[in-house]
Amino acid sequence: MGAVVDISTRNPVYSSLDGSVVDMSTGVVFETIDADAAAFFTAAGITDATQKSAVNTLVTSLKSNSLWTKFNALYPFVGGSATSHKFNLINPADSNAAFRLSFMGGWTHSANGALPNGTTGYADTFLNVNTTLSLNDAALHIYNGTNTATNCIDIGAEVGANVTEVYARYTNTFYTFINNSSSLCQVANNDSRGFYTSTRTASNLIKCIKNGTEQTVISNTVASTSKPKATIFIGAANNGSSAILFADRSIRFAGVSSGFTAAEAATLYTIIQAYQTSLSRNV
Repeated sequence: MGAVVDISTRNPVYSSLDGSVVDMSTGVVFETIDADAAAFFTAAGITDATQKSAVNTLVTSLKSNSLWTKFNALYPFVGGSATSHKFNLINPADSNAAFRLSFMGGWTHSANGALPNGTTGYADTFLNVNTTLSLNDAALHIYNGTNTATNCIDIGAEVGANVTEVYARYTNTFYTFINNSSSLCQVANNDSRGFYTSTRTASNLIKCIKNGTEQTVISNTVASTSKPKATIFIGAANNGSSAILFADRSIRFAGVSSGFTAAEAATLYTIIQAYQTSLSRNV
């Protein structure tokens, strides 16, 4: 990959051949666009140079740190519209099978991400926990840009006692459920802003991670039970038949993946925070 430099003063254009950022006066390549990033730009209609550079660096950083292939779905919420926000960066096809988002109810889309209205807004990922994720090797990720005290679920699904969800701030507590029913993986939290990873890497190992730091919880040995037979919602939870506990926080990144170790989650936070910073929307 070509060197990445500050292109804001170079008046670059995107080559019609490979999408590279080049200085047309010299022909020097400043940033080679990854093929997966280029496919996303085409699908989502991303044309802004700053946004392209941010997403491209996100993709290449995930790949160079061996994190890209862990994701089933990754939503960068870039471009400022429902159309650009709906695409899965891992597979940016406009289909349910590609886990493209379907926004339901009230949402506000902007350069700062997607904001559900807290009463009707949610997005269906079409990613079924039961058929897509592993019982003891799964994780959910969400980056919230605003702080609210609303008792809500930020991302997830539940059917009966089988729960896979992130509660970033519910009664001033961060809760993690990954294919279990016990609420003991919890830690006090009075600020919903930041990057949350809820992860399970074994039948008896589950973690609450905020901003790359593993939290000290009541218990991180909560046993897995079963996977909910439901698709994951963002901005609420899917209880198998409808959306519940609607969120009202600006969502700036979301993802569904295999399990992350604490070290991997720390690396992921560094990458995601750099991505948000490059878009001037980090918290």
